[in-house]
Amino acid sequence: MEFLRELGAWFASFTDPWFLKSTITDFLKGILDYFVQLFPYVVLGSLLGELLKFTSWTAIIYRFTKGKHVLPIISATVLGILSPLCTYGTVPVLIALFHGGIPAAPLISFLAASSMMNPQLFIMTAGGLGMEMALLRLLCVFLFAALCGFLTLPLPENFVVRPEVMAERGDGSDIENRPRKKFTIGIYLAAVAKNLLFVGRMMLIGISIAAFVDLLPMRLLFGELDTTTPLGILAAAAAGIPVYACGGGTIPMVASLMSQGLSRGSALAFLTVGPATRITSLAAIGSIIRVRFIVCYVVVLLVFSVCAGMLLA
Repeated sequence: MEFLRELGAWFASFTDPWFLKSTITDFLKGILDYFVQLFPYVVLGSLLGELLKFTSWTAIIYRFTKGKHVLPIISATVLGILSPLCTYGTVPVLIALFHGGIPAAPLISFLAASSMMNPQLFIMTAGGLGMEMALLRLLCVFLFAALCGFLTLPLPENFVVRPEVMAERGDGSDIENRPRKKFTIGIYLAAVAKNLLFVGRMMLIGISIAAFVDLLPMRLLFGELDTTTPLGILAAAAAGIPVYACGGGTIPMVASLMSQGLSRGSALAFLTVGPATRITSLAAIGSIIRVRFIVCYVVVLLVFSVCAGMLLA
């Protein structure tokens, strides 16, 4: 009840014209400050991410993920982190690789890693939350994606992959011989511009939310929860499922919450769960992975994120 009274009192303050004017000024200033801080990293990340698309990406993944042993899973995890493709762009690549004979385990590692991290997102995290947080986030993605692969190894592939995707496999020769995308400055710059428009729009939404969150007392966001406890970290992780925005759009909001007292462990849990459980990501994954495996995937992700958050808290 105390929380609801505080929330009502905060909203009632907007009836004061001076308070309203001051709040709007602070809100717009916050948007500008976040934009100036983060946009250079968005540009740098777009330049790097689009450059990777001109490599023989599918053939590279195929070459390093053949087999059901430890090395293909580790290789798939690293390549997934480096992948410039969004989850929707990754799905057709994974189907082609699966039909080419690649086992499900390394493909699950690749899918998990690529949905949670890419070079652009790492650069934006470093710019918005600091290099230490970016490296911790990277480590969590690596460990979780590799864990997914190892847990998938003993499972029958028909438990993991949808029946309609379980088609007859070839030898993968068409994948290894596929020509890479032609590079020209014009095509490259056009792709970078398209990426910047999309990510910039998402970032603008994110920094608007962050600027608004800056105005909120921390108690209005997490109530009495101690975000260093397992329950607080679980709450932050669970919040990542509905709240997480595309790409780096959530980074300013997390930075704002951390400045108000959100623990690093809870922030890490939020950033670990969020990108892997967005509705768009799960919908794309569901086009090739069975629902029962996705449920297991989300449960393992929540448990893992809380454990990682507790180690950092």
